[in-house]
Amino acid sequence: MANEHILVDGYSILYQWKELEPLRRKNLATARQMLIKLLTQFHDYRGGKLTVVFDGRSLPKGGEAIRTDIGVIYSRSGESADAVIERIVGTSQTPSSFLVATDDFAEQTTVESLGAHSLSADGFHSMIEAEMEGLDQAIQKLSRDNLGFRRR
Repeated sequence: MANEHILVDGYSILYQWKELEPLRRKNLATARQMLIKLLTQFHDYRGGKLTVVFDGRSLPKGGEAIRTDIGVIYSRSGESADAVIERIVGTSQTPSSFLVATDDFAEQTTVESLGAHSLSADGFHSMIEAEMEGLDQAIQKLSRDNLGFRRR
């Protein structure tokens, strides 16, 4: 859906994606930044709106400066990322425009009851892989096309 707003439950995804596990075990802040980088690359290719929401209790004092074109939200103290996501979807005039990526079944059920769509961590991972495969194919085609152009 081209006009959808993807909301990502940051830690739910971070703790499920296998390729982030070694980094997460070593340094949670670095793993969080890597997830944001991966999501930014996906967003840059796909477009639309993407927001990742993290529980704020894990945020280092003084915050975290990350330059990106996606939205990065940290919940307030005493508030969960789930509550932030539910508030965003629940107060929207178009809740069906949201796709929530989370592995939390209760969260999936809640946002779906509000009218949004949900996707598991594995489903979201597959979605990103498929989109990035499309990007790789487009780059390869452009490279082939440009090779022919240079010979003339």
